[in-house]
Amino acid sequence: MSTIQAQPAPRKQQHRAWLRRKMWQYKSIYLMIVPVFLYFAVFTFYPLGLGLVQSFQRVPLIGKATYNGIANYQQVLSDPIFIKSMTNSMLVGTVSLFINLAVALVLTISVNEVRNRFSKSLIQTATFLPYLFSWTVVGGMWLQILAHNGMVNNFLAMMGAQRLPFFTSPVWGRPVILFTNAWKQAGYFVVLMLASVVSIEPTIFEAARIDGASRFKQIRYIIIPQVWPTIKTLLVLGATGVLRNFDQVLIMNRPATKDSIRTLLLYIYEEGITKRRIGTATAAASVVMVITLVITVLVRRMARYDQDASY
Repeated sequence: MSTIQAQPAPRKQQHRAWLRRKMWQYKSIYLMIVPVFLYFAVFTFYPLGLGLVQSFQRVPLIGKATYNGIANYQQVLSDPIFIKSMTNSMLVGTVSLFINLAVALVLTISVNEVRNRFSKSLIQTATFLPYLFSWTVVGGMWLQILAHNGMVNNFLAMMGAQRLPFFTSPVWGRPVILFTNAWKQAGYFVVLMLASVVSIEPTIFEAARIDGASRFKQIRYIIIPQVWPTIKTLLVLGATGVLRNFDQVLIMNRPATKDSIRTLLLYIYEEGITKRRIGTATAAASVVMVITLVITVLVRRMARYDQDASY
């Protein structure tokens, strides 16, 4: 008489049963995730996938898209305007990031030295306020201030100096972009750096003063090391935006300065929206995405990014 032994359930089936139980147990959490997932699926993953597909196609305004191989990438990478735009983006984006960090660090130390509470709050508000406005507002304001008959040039003329061609000479294109970017963005960095400075125990400063440490040494050996993890975090986050300057350049570019400040995103805008070259624009966007990913990984490694650093 033969006996039939029950075979144990495969490990894969056991894992699936355990997974179903866990999903049912935390079903309310998964239901809350669904809207977020749908949002990213519709507005991020789908456009990203569609753009990658179209970068290998010839996309006419009317009619069906046809496969074009790597012709779009060849056209983009051999376009001198694209190369110039990449140079501008890398140079302006990198210099702007380090200027913003340096200005923010100086402002953080300066604000921390203010002892009057009202004055300190007033300075913090004044430095952070520009960050709250869009580039449409900020760019339009500086276009008026730096215009030929604007506030700055009128002051120079009143002092007997020559008016400066801020928007009529390519020499001034990049300095104006760097200055206005620091004026708007540095306040955000200041808020994050001040949060690190405030967390320093007052007893540390008292002990340093008892040991005879000057204010400069306290800044160098106490404040800056405390702020350094935040600076590394801002450096990594800022690296992802090095090539993504668009609003500011779109608002503030003028015919005389356009070639000196044209960025990759402005190039993509001109190819896709102005010239209606969808395939070329998506190919350029794909190149920007890859370069941004490489820059972020390299900066993250160089900065020895700490996952526990505060944002």
